[in-house]
Amino acid sequence: MSHNDSIISMLNLKEKNIFFEENFCKEETIREVRAKVFYATLTYTPVACPHCGHIFDSKIIKYGFKQSRITLPKVSEFDTYLNLKKQRYYCKHCNHTFTLNTPIVKENCFVSQNTKLSIAIMARDKISEKDIAKHYHVSHCTVSRIIDGFYDYHNPKKNYLPWHLCFDEFKSVKEASGAMSFIFCEATTGEVIDIVEIED
Repeated sequence: MSHNDSIISMLNLKEKNIFFEENFCKEETIREVRAKVFYATLTYTPVACPHCGHIFDSKIIKYGFKQSRITLPKVSEFDTYLNLKKQRYYCKHCNHTFTLNTPIVKENCFVSQNTKLSIAIMARDKISEKDIAKHYHVSHCTVSRIIDGFYDYHNPKKNYLPWHLCFDEFKSVKEASGAMSFIFCEATTGEVIDIVEIED
């Protein structure tokens, strides 16, 4: 495994087109907190111009870089960021510029997909959105949007009932004195229809 591949594996980045600098990691102060900052460049040959759809040729030229600082999950309890220089291109066919995309982060977003997943996993525990936001150094609104996005498919579907229904009672919190909940599922697919907390 190459040096570059080792760093990608360590950070769990699903991207083969990023290349880390020689001094790829620095310790810096961001928002008054010591953080690990990784430095890399995203570059590859695009298939076509996303604006006009013209297949890549000599009239689609490199046009500098756009730098962004992406929030990653913590490394050894350090806040962690990726300073990523994304290759820009200029299309002479339509006179538009565009920046390369990466599955690490959604377009025009600065919170990585891995960080969003970590937030969603943490939200399963009895932790407030405010504390989750503080832990990952993102806004409360960002945490709320991420949770809504990940768990939207668990919203109750009250406009129908399936032909085959299964249900069960389970303890919904860890404490022995905690409440019980009642779960309804579609029997053939396992899809959750609703979860109802049972009052004491």
